[in-house]
Amino acid sequence: MNDPLKVQLNEHTWTTIKNGPGITHHLIPLGGAQGGELLDWIEQTGEYDVWVAEPEVAPTADPYKNAARTSGSFQTIRTGHLLLHVAHTPGNWFAGNVLDLNRPTKAVRIYRYHRGITSGNPIPTKVNQASFSTIGTGHTLIYLDHDRVLDWQPATGRARVWLYDRSRTTTDPLPTRLTDITWVTIRTGYQLLYLGGDLMLFWDETDGGVYIYRYDRSLSGNIDPFPDLVMEDSWSGEIPAGRLLHYLGGDRVLEWDPTTGKERIWDFDRPKMADAAFQAMLNSDIARALTWVNATRAALAAYQADLSSSTHDPQWHLTDGALLTHFHAHHHPDGLESGLLTIMDTFDAVADRLVHKKSFFQVSKEEALADLTRPHYTRAYSAKNTYTRFTPAYRPFDTIGNPSLDGAGDLLRAAIVIHETVHFVGDNPDSAAEWHPAYNTLDPAKAIANPSSYATFSHHVLTAEDLRFGNEPWR
Repeated sequence: MNDPLKVQLNEHTWTTIKNGPGITHHLIPLGGAQGGELLDWIEQTGEYDVWVAEPEVAPTADPYKNAARTSGSFQTIRTGHLLLHVAHTPGNWFAGNVLDLNRPTKAVRIYRYHRGITSGNPIPTKVNQASFSTIGTGHTLIYLDHDRVLDWQPATGRARVWLYDRSRTTTDPLPTRLTDITWVTIRTGYQLLYLGGDLMLFWDETDGGVYIYRYDRSLSGNIDPFPDLVMEDSWSGEIPAGRLLHYLGGDRVLEWDPTTGKERIWDFDRPKMADAAFQAMLNSDIARALTWVNATRAALAAYQADLSSSTHDPQWHLTDGALLTHFHAHHHPDGLESGLLTIMDTFDAVADRLVHKKSFFQVSKEEALADLTRPHYTRAYSAKNTYTRFTPAYRPFDTIGNPSLDGAGDLLRAAIVIHETVHFVGDNPDSAAEWHPAYNTLDPAKAIANPSSYATFSHHVLTAEDLRFGNEPWR
C-alpha cells in the first residue's frame, strides 16, 4: 500500500465557496505558474471568480489571494453546462482555452482564456462553436494534456479518448476517437483525476479504494488506455465520500467539501516511471545529446582552425554568433581563444561521459527531496564525478506552468542531459537558466561555466535555432 496523498500541506475553510440552497459551485483549475489559478463558477446564476494562488501554501491560511483577479457573471453558461480547461498550445499556460459543453443540447464552444484580464469576462473570445454528436448528458470530460480528452460515462463505464483539434473553428473539436473501452467496475461512485505526467487516479468513494494507473499514449483501438497500476491504497476513514478532488499542478491536489467549504491541499507523491520505459527514454535522450555534442565539437574544431583566416563559410559565422550569444566568449578577459579552449575541453569531457553512460540513475521523489534538502525538487540534479539523478519530474506530457517541473519534450530532455553532464564533469555552477533575462548579460567567465549555456549553444550550432528550452518545454 502506498498512499499517493500522504503529506497534507494546507487545511482551511472557505466561507463563500460552498454550496447552499439553489447554489452549486464548480471549481475548474486553470493551470498557471506559482500555485495555479482556479475558476469558481455557480451554475444557477453564471457568477464566477478567478482566484490566484499564493506562491507558497501556508498550513492554515486561505491558499488563494484575498481578492479575486476578476469576477462577473456568464450570461449563457449556466445549469447543464460543463467547463474544462485545455491548453491553448502545449506548454503555454499564459493563454489557454476553456471548453464549454451544454450537455443537454450537445452544443460545444471553446473560448480563449487570458490571464492578463483583471476586470470582466476572462474568456472573452470564442474560437470554436460546434456540436458533438455523441457527447452530452451523463458524460464527464477530462483533459489529458497534449491534445487528448477522456470522455467517460459513469453510468455505463464507457471510456473513450479523443484527439483535440485546436485548429477547428466551426466543427467538432474532438474529431478523432483514439481508444474505446467499457469498464466493468469503474462506474458511478468513482472519481477520476488526471495528475499530469500520464497518471490517472481512480477513487472508489464507496469503499475508499484508490488506484493510480499510467496512461499509455501509444495505444489505439478497443483497448484500455490505462493498462499499468503504479500505486494503490485505501482512503477509508481519511477522505470522506462526497469530497471533490482537483489537480492544481505542481504535485498538489485540492480536496474540497462542497457542503461546508472545507478544503485541504495534499502533496502528490509522484511515482517514478517504470524502469524499462524510463531506461528506453533515457537511452534515446543520451543518444540525441551525444549527437548534438559531437556535431558541436566538429564545428568548434573547424572554427578554431579557421580563426585566423580572412574568409569564412556560413557554418563558421553561425558558430561565431552562437559563441557570442551563449558564452560571450569574444569578451572573455583572457581573450576569445582562451575561452574557446575551455569550452572545447568541457565538450570533450561531456562527450566522454555520454559515450560511457556513466552514473545515470532514476530516483524517487522522496529521495530527491532528501538529497536536495528542500521542499521542492527539479527534473534532475548532479554531484561532480559521482552521479546524475533523474526525478519523477523528468517526464513527458505534464503542463503545470513551472519551467523546472513541466514535463519535457525530446529536445528539452537532451538539453537536460547535457546540462547535468556539465555539472558532472567540473565545477560549473548554475549562473542563469537560458530563459532568464540574466542569461543574456552573464559575465563571460560565468557563462563559460554555466551548464545551460552548453545545452543551448549545442542545439544552436546544430540547427541554427536559438531555442530557449525552458520557455518551450514540449520541444
